[in-house]
Amino acid sequence: MEKIIDLNNVTIKQETTVVLSNITLHIQEAEFVYLMGKTGSGKSSLLKTIYGDIKLAEGEGTVAGYNLNTLRKIEIPFLRRKMGIVFQDFQLLMDRTVLQNLYFVLKATGWKNRTEIHSRAMSVLQLVGIEQKADQMPNRLSGGEQQRVCIARALLNDPKIILADEPTGNLDVETSTEILELLIALTKEENTAVLMATHDIQMVQKFPARTLHVENGKVQ
Repeated sequence: MEKIIDLNNVTIKQETTVVLSNITLHIQEAEFVYLMGKTGSGKSSLLKTIYGDIKLAEGEGTVAGYNLNTLRKIEIPFLRRKMGIVFQDFQLLMDRTVLQNLYFVLKATGWKNRTEIHSRAMSVLQLVGIEQKADQMPNRLSGGEQQRVCIARALLNDPKIILADEPTGNLDVETSTEILELLIALTKEENTAVLMATHDIQMVQKFPARTLHVENGKVQ
């Protein structure tokens, strides 16, 4: 099994403040892992380090084959193509249809052929069960449907891992359950690892999986 995330004795700082220290973390392909912790515990800083937004202060790390210690700014977009990122607040472009949102990302990540762009966009919408909404504007969709579009967007470049930052934070229990089931299904059907930051203990109890706890500057 391939290690998608491989962090060893890592320290993460925000400017000069140590946020997390002595982190050793390994996540393999197709693995579903929760990242639990209170707001401000350092979950987001860890995710930002994984997607190349914060440099390692100490230790060694590789993510999807990219060495975080030697990662150059020019390489960060290529690292991010190997991962999908799902946010709590959707971050969809509200002046474009669902399909146009996906076109935008594909073009921004180097896709050129219009037929291939359309085909890939429709296939990920199908994967998340929302292809019938392709021509809708995002503000016409429910919260759960918008989050499905976000997951479709995260899948566009066939990522090795999805980083989901509180993806059910703005959703009701029933919709949260659907989103969790979808993310878990992706690990099995697409071999995509998922690292999901959450503080929703009920969801973790409902869908048990390996759980990392972020507290007191440590990840355990």
